[in-house]
Amino acid sequence: MNDSDRLISHVSHDSRPDLSHEHTVETAKARLRAGADLPGATIEQQVALVDQLSAFELGRFLLANRGLDAYWTHRLVTYEPGTLQRGAVSELEYRVFEEMPAVLATRERFGLFRREVQVRLKPGFVLASVPCGLMGDLLLLDYTACADVRLVGVDLDQRALDGARALAAERGLTERLSLRQADAWAMDLNAEADVLTSNGLNIYEPDDERVVALYRKFLDALKPGGQLVTSFLTPPPVLSPESPWDMSAVSTAALALQHVLFVRVIEAKWSAFRTHAQTREQLERAGFTDITFVDDRARMFPTVVARKPD
Repeated sequence: MNDSDRLISHVSHDSRPDLSHEHTVETAKARLRAGADLPGATIEQQVALVDQLSAFELGRFLLANRGLDAYWTHRLVTYEPGTLQRGAVSELEYRVFEEMPAVLATRERFGLFRREVQVRLKPGFVLASVPCGLMGDLLLLDYTACADVRLVGVDLDQRALDGARALAAERGLTERLSLRQADAWAMDLNAEADVLTSNGLNIYEPDDERVVALYRKFLDALKPGGQLVTSFLTPPPVLSPESPWDMSAVSTAALALQHVLFVRVIEAKWSAFRTHAQTREQLERAGFTDITFVDDRARMFPTVVARKPD
């Protein structure tokens, strides 16, 4: 098995060169036609969404991959609301970038990560990002008051590492950056990091024991007293009575479209939901202390900060 075959967030660009977009579209339509009507979305309306997704680049990627890679995650979280004009792009593309609750929560989570890391910055710190993707959580920070900070990015996807290297060059941070291709569960940072950020693995991993094992690897990567900044997806109300979602912060129309689009049409792979209590328990089992939650407005994609004991 090569590195790309172990990716859990999306299908490698190189792993299915024989499958055309037309094949992907027809397969999705056949699957949907074999299904059933959903509340607010008939089978034909579901099938029509396949064609609407095919009309823009991100939609085509989601149909083929059922998840986001480093490039598209970076595009979504750094997108400036209002950039796309309704009518200038397809209606579905506009709604995905501007209205989808999960996208808005992801974008807010990205801002929370940067805020939480920025306030913890000190000269000489080592910051790590696992998986780093394009590493915007660290590369877009302000380092003017923090000399000699070193940045470490770990990712299994070589395309992500190439993107991080390019972004570091744009930001004038190439000399501070070290990139390593490795599986997060198999990496060995040997207590190198003062702060470690991680977004995007636990939401694709349904096995709770694997998530605890991942948190233990993060603990090992931190210096004594070092801090982890990570995140998790909380369950929607339809899946759990313990859902913390604040529905007053969510557009019900956008949420209904999101459910049909991501759950039924795309069959998105990011479906490992956990509550605050479950996440606290997993981090404590891994050895973390001083666990603090920083919620996004809808409480869909909370940020959590935890410390490795001294």
